[in-house]
Amino acid sequence: MVKISLIIPVYNVEKYLEKCLNSCVDQDIPIDEYEIIIVNDGTKDNSLNIANEFKQKYQNIKVYSQNNHGLSAARNKGLSLAKGEYVWFIDSDDWIEINCLKRITNKCFDEKLDALAIRSANIINGNPVIKHEFKNLSISQGRDAMLDVEFNVCAPFTIYRRKFLIENSLNFYFGIFHEDSEFSPRAYYFADRISRINDLFYFVNYNPTSITRTINPKKSYDLIKVCNSLSEFSKIILPKYKYKFNNLISMYLNNSLYNSYYMTKKDIEVLNVNISKNRHLFRHLINSSVTKYRLEGFLFKLFPHKTVQIYKYIQYFNKQQKVSLDL
Repeated sequence: MVKISLIIPVYNVEKYLEKCLNSCVDQDIPIDEYEIIIVNDGTKDNSLNIANEFKQKYQNIKVYSQNNHGLSAARNKGLSLAKGEYVWFIDSDDWIEINCLKRITNKCFDEKLDALAIRSANIINGNPVIKHEFKNLSISQGRDAMLDVEFNVCAPFTIYRRKFLIENSLNFYFGIFHEDSEFSPRAYYFADRISRINDLFYFVNYNPTSITRTINPKKSYDLIKVCNSLSEFSKIILPKYKYKFNNLISMYLNNSLYNSYYMTKKDIEVLNVNISKNRHLFRHLINSSVTKYRLEGFLFKLFPHKTVQIYKYIQYFNKQQKVSLDL
């Protein structure tokens, strides 16, 4: 039986892929109990050759290729091909702890989990910056786990039961940045049995110049798409959890607006128009439990074509207040 599938999208990561794959093969369960699915998303460098070299050495590695469609499409493709009882989405410039799969699979199977949240660390200039420990290690519903401060939307930080994802039609939104921000809240909401483990299993190669951490206008527009998707999803959730989705949507709108600091005047105009067209999202700000978001919501509703300017004014005001308090 294949207990777990490691799904690794690959695109132009020749500098990092070998380390990632070495961590995945250096594990403590039999080779026939896990598979490594590499999805080549139209890579243009030597990544595919590196993947094929590993495939020749390890019989549990499978390599599939497709035209470049982005991370979401590559993950969805890997999920459709996976045979494991559980799946773990791993980014190809990161790596996992050696000999961790036995602890992961034992916990998932023993506790019959839909999802298992794990700890991670950002590696910055060679030094690990470790995420906080989970305070609640008991089994709970995912929607309750979302209320914990430790909830993190990054998809690689949670291992999922494959059939759970399929039965709930949980795929990644095609063609956008910030796909994890849209996927994880939905996945957690549906999970009946989720647990956490404080072992450090995932290491993020934190590169501030990577495509996922640089700013461009499309990221702002995509965040609005994420907000719209979660807004629609929030119509079916129980009242107890609506504030969490209101806060998430409000935060994503703020993240979209933050990018305006690095935009041209023309891009800012486009962003203002885009947000104005989606003014129905303002109700999530107004109904947020965060005072700043509520204020933004009321002002955005009054001046829907000036959202960027209002956002920047509030940011400036908050900064001045902080300086005054520090003095």
